[in-house]
Amino acid sequence: MRTPAGIALVAGVMLVISLGAQTPPGPPAGGGRGAAPPSQGVPPPSRGGGGGGGTAGPADKPLVDFAAAGRGQVVWIAECVTCHGAQARGTDGGPNLLRSGVMLRDRYGSEIGPFLKKGHPMQSGKPASGLTDAQITDVSHFLRKQLIDTLRGSPVFTVQNILTGDPKAGAEYFNGAGKCSACHSPTRDLAGLASKYETVDIQQRMLFPGGGRGGRRGAPPAASAVRVTVTPRGGAPVSGVLLYMDDFVVSLQDATGVYRSFKRDASLKVDKTDPLEAHHALLDTISDKNIHDLVAYLETLK
Repeated sequence: MRTPAGIALVAGVMLVISLGAQTPPGPPAGGGRGAAPPSQGVPPPSRGGGGGGGTAGPADKPLVDFAAAGRGQVVWIAECVTCHGAQARGTDGGPNLLRSGVMLRDRYGSEIGPFLKKGHPMQSGKPASGLTDAQITDVSHFLRKQLIDTLRGSPVFTVQNILTGDPKAGAEYFNGAGKCSACHSPTRDLAGLASKYETVDIQQRMLFPGGGRGGRRGAPPAASAVRVTVTPRGGAPVSGVLLYMDDFVVSLQDATGVYRSFKRDASLKVDKTDPLEAHHALLDTISDKNIHDLVAYLETLK
């Protein structure tokens, strides 16, 4: 005769066996973390893209849909290539879109869509407001792919001869409109620059100089570290190397290496000092010709 305890034991064993035999649930559908892998025939995201589900925003690393980018290229050739060039790097008739703030902030048409819907003229003579939402999204994927393909981490990136500029014009820009000489000197900090770095690295360091954060406790921060001073209402100011800042919080590492974080509101005063601010601002104004001329000049500093 089976006892209640024996019956319970058998039932428990049968339950475990039943659960083990069940097929585990698959990953959630759609994009984002934990998404199912792409189906066969669909290429992976372009290298440099990132994941993150939910609503696209400026902090996301957008994925590139290659099929959409291909469709976007068709629209691009038909309506945009004359002014902005085959690679979207601009021509005499239109700007370089790979450095456009609108394009860089765009996520699947979130920025270029409203801009185009205002009726931006296209090469066919038609207003861009006639483009469908799907076409705009496709163009967004095409532009993002063009941008990623220009990065050194891209699988299709190849280092080519970039010494195509005029050194004399570069020197004039260095000492004039570029205002480079306000912080740099060819006989001091830049002396021997071309002997230390490859040409492509000189260009990279000029356009995208390395930032710096605080190191481990006791380690001095990089000279290029962004510094911040936070002053709470009625409190003493706290200074250090900026670690993170958005609309809601600011965090820093003080001189002793201690992590400090503050909630941002109207009463909190924040003063930021970025040693590389001039370099960051330069990206909004420098032309491709200026870049090539300046690199050609810097290459003479051996």
